[in-house]
Amino acid sequence: MKNENKPIRESNFELLRIVSMFMIMILHIGTHGIQKYIDTSTLSSFNEMLYHFLRSLSIIAVNIYVLISAYFLSQSTFKLKKLVLLFVETSFFFTLIFAITSIFGYPDFNMTSLKESLFAVIFGKYWFVTAYFVLFALSPYLNKLLNALNKREHFKFIIITTLICCAWQFYYANSSVGIGKGYGVPFFIYLYIVGAYIRKYQFILKDFNKNLYLISYLVLAIVNTMIVMSAANNGGDIGRWYNYNSPIVLIMSYALFQYFRKIHIKSTVINSISKYVFGIYLLHEHTNMRSFLWIDSGVVEKIINLNNYMFIIYTLGYSIIVFVSCWLGSYIISKVFSFIMSNIDKVLLFIKGKMKMAV
Repeated sequence: MKNENKPIRESNFELLRIVSMFMIMILHIGTHGIQKYIDTSTLSSFNEMLYHFLRSLSIIAVNIYVLISAYFLSQSTFKLKKLVLLFVETSFFFTLIFAITSIFGYPDFNMTSLKESLFAVIFGKYWFVTAYFVLFALSPYLNKLLNALNKREHFKFIIITTLICCAWQFYYANSSVGIGKGYGVPFFIYLYIVGAYIRKYQFILKDFNKNLYLISYLVLAIVNTMIVMSAANNGGDIGRWYNYNSPIVLIMSYALFQYFRKIHIKSTVINSISKYVFGIYLLHEHTNMRSFLWIDSGVVEKIINLNNYMFIIYTLGYSIIVFVSCWLGSYIISKVFSFIMSNIDKVLLFIKGKMKMAV
């Protein structure tokens, strides 16, 4: 008999998770691969423009992930077990990948690496997971704060934090504030405030047709590309336009999130695929895997040497191959992890039962 209390995954958001993870893959082939070999200004004008357009489309991925989490966590009951499982699963993935890759000549699996692997979250082996772990731990207290605010107060809170995070700290970053480029807990908390507001009130200021949200996202990606290209041609700083707290990136994140919130999909296939996309991040962002995928394999170097109209096609093609391969790896490792955890649960229940009988 099915558990009627089991929450039903909303396929529109699950699809957004999948899309966002592929966006992360696009970002990483650029950051850890292409840009390690060349300055993108050496590409042909056409390829450089397409490259930055892809990055502009994809740079919202992390913001989207945090918004999705805030959307659901803000209205859910905190469960310590989920926080512990996040910690344990991350450590399991990191340790297993480190052990396997060590067999093929990557850094030796010693006591120091073992300690860092078993406590991957603590040692920040995945910056996103560490920041998300802290956000998750803080979520019940953030919810208490936000639930104490009425709509007007919550809106004012968003205005104030937006001015701090995406205006002041974007144009005049100050380490004392701690926002940086949006990589960390303070900015994640800001996104949580926004995501919680959307969950309660659906939209900020004014709502629009879902297609207008999608068009806004695409138009702003084009605008961002034009700004980046202009900065590149004039010796400016193009990196800041890829900061997570960029006003353009923030609005793009909001627009695409709202588009997916408004579409209605029910798909067991999408839900099943989405279940293992987090593992894609844990796999391809592992230190050793990152080195292999983007540098040691030589694939990215060959793509760069093309520098013709096939450059972007091959970039996307290799990203898809890595995405699918890592999903399969995530599926296998997750099944092994679930099997181990289920047996540990059985042992603990057995011990608990014996202790009750003894009493």
